[in-house]
Amino acid sequence: MFLRKCRILVAFGVLVVGGGLGMAQSPTPAKRPTEKVQDALPTLRKVERKEMTESPSTLGGEEFLLRYNLEPGLVISSEVTHLAKTDTKVDSSEQNSHSRTVSQKTWEVTRVENGEMTFEYKILEIDMSQRIGADMEIRYSSKNGDEPARQFQAAADSVGKVISTVTIDEQGMIVARSDENNPPNLGMGDITLPVPKKPIAVGATWEVPRELRIRREDNTVKKVRFRELFRLDKVSAGVATVAVRSEMLTPITEPQEEAQVLQQLSNGTIKFDVDAGRMISKELGWDKVVVGFSGAGSVMDYSARLEEQVIKAELKAGASKSAAKAKPATAR
Repeated sequence: MFLRKCRILVAFGVLVVGGGLGMAQSPTPAKRPTEKVQDALPTLRKVERKEMTESPSTLGGEEFLLRYNLEPGLVISSEVTHLAKTDTKVDSSEQNSHSRTVSQKTWEVTRVENGEMTFEYKILEIDMSQRIGADMEIRYSSKNGDEPARQFQAAADSVGKVISTVTIDEQGMIVARSDENNPPNLGMGDITLPVPKKPIAVGATWEVPRELRIRREDNTVKKVRFRELFRLDKVSAGVATVAVRSEMLTPITEPQEEAQVLQQLSNGTIKFDVDAGRMISKELGWDKVVVGFSGAGSVMDYSARLEEQVIKAELKAGASKSAAKAKPATAR
């Protein structure tokens, strides 16, 4: 049962995290929208801004100011592929599970004002499959019009709808959202790459804290702390390559607790277009083995890969052509 629940979470991870769920109340109404793309915006709730810790590079060299610069009417389309495999052994029983999710998502920018950008997030298409042990593989594609299996119903119901309306600042920090709850992170990072306040050179690092609540063996709840650690590896042809890894800050000694956090610990690379002012790709990987998560001799081996790639960015029909010109980030 533990494995089955864990597997379903992985299957829906891309959809849920990409949409973003959060805490906020209505932001101050815009006095002069930069571009009127949508007449009415949903009520948003303010999100407490995470504290970022920055460390300058010790290597020196040219510095770059990374900033988000999304224009009203801009529609960014991405393809997200998530593959996961879990092998478990409890006593003499062995089981494996596989899942694959490929989704097409869009961000449509509805408002830009005072350095804050609001966009609607949608899933346009989704193709999912899941197999547990020797069971027949379950598949669902939003293209074929088939009735989805129970496991995929929530994902199917979300296709074509606005999943979330999100407001970010120029550093990519979420300041408001339309959702009622915080999203499960599942080690995939936030919906945006947070970037430093100051110009940085190659070798600079920055980190953002996270928290998670897990259940102990005695059924009490334990709060554990993580951090997302970022490092600027290079800037080439206007594209910044950023390494990212998740690190535990709270000591975890019990295998049962370790099994609950293994999906949080990813490593990968994010690419950010410095001139256009937006993230253009993300690659993350997970590889973790936990021994003793369900008694002596039990083993869980979890591996997964996520790839997200922007495939198109264009202005919505009727939007000002001036919005197509991305304001270059300041380089120093």
